[in-house]
This record gives sequence, structure tokens and C-alpha cells, in this order.
Amino acid sequence: MIEDFLPEGTEVALVMLGGKIPAIGPLIDSRREALSLARHYMKIIDDLSGRSQSFQMVTARQGDGRYSIFLQGGGTVMKVLCNVDELLFRRFRKAFRRGLFILTVFFKGEEGMECLAVTEGLGAIIFTPG
Repeated sequence: MIEDFLPEGTEVALVMLGGKIPAIGPLIDSRREALSLARHYMKIIDDLSGRSQSFQMVTARQGDGRYSIFLQGGGTVMKVLCNVDELLFRRFRKAFRRGLFILTVFFKGEEGMECLAVTEGLGAIIFTPG
């Protein structure tokens, strides 16, 4: 299991790109750290997709009542998010009914929260055929 790359106590952010596509990911303090984490995400997902083209998204309730989201495929499980509160989890599940979301990273910029999928084109498109 791969799960040690998320900073402890990381917050999670969710935005709707184009009003339709959910983009979800950890909220990091600095742009530099966010870029590093996004590149790490992309490398791990690229490695996973090299082993298997079929993934399953799994959610698990944590002991503190919040949720973790995993991608499972090719005999590997990757924890992509943790500490997702119930309200954010419900919003994400409702938006995910289309079977598509973008896993990205957010950072606290001068103008507020910024999304690397928008500013840098960094994010993994996760699609589940309906």
C-alpha cells in the first residue's frame, strides 16, 4: 500500500470546474510544495496505470468519522486523499455520479485558494464507465 506521501493533517478542497467536473485534492500551504506533491501523484498514477488500466475507487470511513479515498488496481492500493469530512464527501459523491473527477492539488495563493489543474494543467482525470 502506498500512503505516506500526504502531509499529516492535510486539508482537502473540492471545486467544480466548468460547473460540472469535480476537482478534488489536498490543500497545501505553498505553491512549490503543491507542485511537488502533484508531480508525485502523477508519477504514482502513471506507475499504477502501467500495471493495470482498470481501477476501482474505494472509500473508507476513518476512526475519527472522516473518510479516506483510495484507488485500487493491478494489485496495488493508493490512498489519494484522507481526512475528507462528511459534508465534503457527500458533495463529492453527488458530483461523481457522472463518473469523472480530477485528482489535483490546491495551494493557498495570494488571491485565495488556487487549483493546479487550472493554473498548471496538473491533475489526473479519473473516469469510471457508467
